Amino acid sequence: MALTVKHIEAAKHGIAKERMSDGSGLYLRLYPSGKKVFQVQVGKEPGSSSRVWVSLGVFPELSLKEARDVAGWVRLQSSRGWTADRIRTALRSDNGATGDAPANAPTRQVTFREVAEVWFKRKRAGLKNGKHIDQNWNTMVAYAFPTLGNRPICEVARLEVVEALRPIWHSKNETARRTLGRIREVFEVAKLEHDVGISPADFDPKIAYGHVRRRTKHFGALVWERVPEFWAWLQEAPCDEQTRQFVMLLVLSAKRTGEVRFARPGFRNARASTWTTPAELMKRGREHRVPLSPQAEIVWENALLLTQDPAFVFGKPRNRSGVICENTALKLVKGFDPSITGHGFRSSFKGWARAQRRYEHDAIEFALAHRLPPLEEAYLREDLLTERRILMRDWADYVTAGNLPARLLEQI
Repeated sequence: MALTVKHIEAAKHGIAKERMSDGSGLYLRLYPSGKKVFQVQVGKEPGSSSRVWVSLGVFPELSLKEARDVAGWVRLQSSRGWTADRIRTALRSDNGATGDAPANAPTRQVTFREVAEVWFKRKRAGLKNGKHIDQNWNTMVAYAFPTLGNRPICEVARLEVVEALRPIWHSKNETARRTLGRIREVFEVAKLEHDVGISPADFDPKIAYGHVRRRTKHFGALVWERVPEFWAWLQEAPCDEQTRQFVMLLVLSAKRTGEVRFARPGFRNARASTWTTPAELMKRGREHRVPLSPQAEIVWENALLLTQDPAFVFGKPRNRSGVICENTALKLVKGFDPSITGHGFRSSFKGWARAQRRYEHDAIEFALAHRLPPLEEAYLREDLLTERRILMRDWADYVTAGNLPARLLEQI
C-alpha cells in the first residue's frame, strides 16, 4: 500500500517496520533518533547479495511528492546503467549536501519524456511486431516530445496536450488518435509513480478538435470470381520463382502475409497435412492450424527447394528480416491489378466461402484465424479441422481449376 503523509507522520521506530514501502522501490527508513529518510533500492553490489540503497532526503524537509519524483529519476538512471555511487554524486552535486543521507534531495522534477521512457520499456515487452514497436515510440518522438518532452510531468496542462496534436488531428487522424492514447498511458504511469492526480490527456477530442469525418480504408482485394484468372496469370508472370511460390501459398492458405513469410519447415506436419503457426506469430496470440490442400503441399515443397536459408520456408538471408520481402510480393500482385494487395486474398477467400452457402460460419472464421464473439469462444473448444479440410480443398480446387501446380523437383 502506498504511503501517505499521515502514515509517515505517525510512524515511529520500533513500532512500524524499519523500512516502510511506498511501492516502485521507494521506502521510508525509520531511525531510533526519530529521523525519517526516503531511500530507493537500486540493486545489489557486484559480487554481493546485499541490497544497495540510495538516500534521497529527510522527511518533512523532502515531501512525499518530491521524494516520488526524485525516486523516479533515480530508477531511470539505474535502468540506464548508472551505479549507486554515480547517482549519489549527482544528488550531492544538485544540492551541495554530503553523505548518504542528504538533507534535501534535488528539486528537479521528472519530465514527461523520462516517464515515457519507462512506459515504453514496459510496453514493448508485450509487443511482438517490430513495426508496431517502432510506431509506438516514433509517434511520441514526432508529435509529443517537441512540446511536452522536457516539461515536468506534474506541470503539463491539458491545453498543452491538446495543442501538441492539433496540427495533425484532421490531416493524420488515425496517427493522432493513437498518439493521444499513448500519451494517456504515460500519464497512467505518472499517476502510479509520481503522484500525478488528474491526467491532462483525459478530454473529449470531439470538443477539443471538432468532428472528423473518418473513412475506413480496407486492404485492396480481388473479387473472388476473378481469383482463378489471377492464378492462371500468376503461373506465367515474369518474376522470381520464390516470389511466385510465396504468392501461390498466400492465396491457397488464406493466411496473413507475415504468417507465410516467417513459416518454418517444422511448422508442417507432412503426415497429417497440416501447417501449425505458433502463437507468437499470430495476430491474436493463439496457435493456428491450417489443413493443407494437395496444391498447397506441392507449393510448400517447391518453396523448400528454393529457400536460401533452411531455417525458413521462404528464407532470404540478405534481407534484414531474413525472409522474403513483403513488398516484392506486393509488386507482383499489383502487376495483375494495381488496386489489390496480398492481404486482400483473405477477403476474396471469405467472399467465395460465404457465396457457396455450404460451409459453417465458424469454420470460415477459424480458417482466417478471426476472433469469435466471447460467448461462442467460451463454448467452442475445437478448431473444426475436419470441416476446414474440406473447405480448404474446395477453395484450392476452385482457384486452380482442379489442377496441381508444377513440381519444381521434376523440372530439375
